[in-house]
Amino acid sequence: MRDAVGAADRLRTEVATAFGAVVGEAGSPSGRIHVGWWAAVAAAACPAAYRAEGEAGWGFPGWSPATAAGAVARATLDRHLDEAPPGAPLDPLEAVRRWIRTARDTSADGAAGWVAERRDEGDAGALAATAAAASRWLAGFVRVLGWPLPPDLALLNVARGGPAPTTPTWRPPDLPAVSVAAGADARLGRVSGAGRFALVVHRPSGGDDDAVRLRASVEAATGALTRGIAPEAVLVTTGDTGERLRLDVDAAVLAEGAHLLVEAVRQRAAAAERGFDPVDATPSARCRRCEHAEGCPAGQAWLAGPGRWRDGLPALLPLDEHDDVARVGAVL
Repeated sequence: MRDAVGAADRLRTEVATAFGAVVGEAGSPSGRIHVGWWAAVAAAACPAAYRAEGEAGWGFPGWSPATAAGAVARATLDRHLDEAPPGAPLDPLEAVRRWIRTARDTSADGAAGWVAERRDEGDAGALAATAAAASRWLAGFVRVLGWPLPPDLALLNVARGGPAPTTPTWRPPDLPAVSVAAGADARLGRVSGAGRFALVVHRPSGGDDDAVRLRASVEAATGALTRGIAPEAVLVTTGDTGERLRLDVDAAVLAEGAHLLVEAVRQRAAAAERGFDPVDATPSARCRRCEHAEGCPAGQAWLAGPGRWRDGLPALLPLDEHDDVARVGAVL
């Protein structure tokens, strides 16, 4: 993208103006609003369900083997790159185990602090699950990007010998109650005014291609907002398939990502008055896990139609063991 700095400046101005208008339209104070790719994708998937999540759903759910996997994997890789000889072989599982054993020496905050607490409590199950998830993340990351890693790759959201890493965050001027977080895992290339760098987002496994596109555009926008320079591209890697999906960043991509962030803020600001309102519910596979599905006509219609099928297989109803007819195989 030409004029990467100018593009980021314009995006900051446009997003700040849109945020201010959204917050001003809210009928009641909405408190602090913090959004990132997770909020943008959720709000786009179903605005009604996103509004209904409340503070418990909007905020960080807390550390667990699932939420700590990426942070532990990045910290493990960062330590290996710092301490091992250049090009030294990497055993993902053993490297993660070594990091877990010394997590207390890394930091008392963040994922390291949580892992250290699990060790102190002797929670072998949580530690084993964390090691498995983190080693899978790490193995997939180096599988796709190659080993040794590209020389111009830099890990993001890592910290050495200090407090837990802080997520890059942007707050619009005169609107301190609203903030935007960037969530990329790494960067390829040096950050400069020319914008000749790419942001890397890694996923251990594949998933919804539409959600991948949405996240990539959001990461492009948050990268421009937090750094003040628009990236050249966003690279999405998938560990289990080895895919490398590249989204070249242009004005349209930045606008799409900004729109998703603005809509997430809009739904948060409206949540105090509307909450769950099925008028703008968007049915999808998420309906199977939605707590509000019973009161959502659109969700019920989807569950009675395409929702009958799960990845091409029929969904079977729980059957009464005395119902001989049903036991033959009634299919929804």
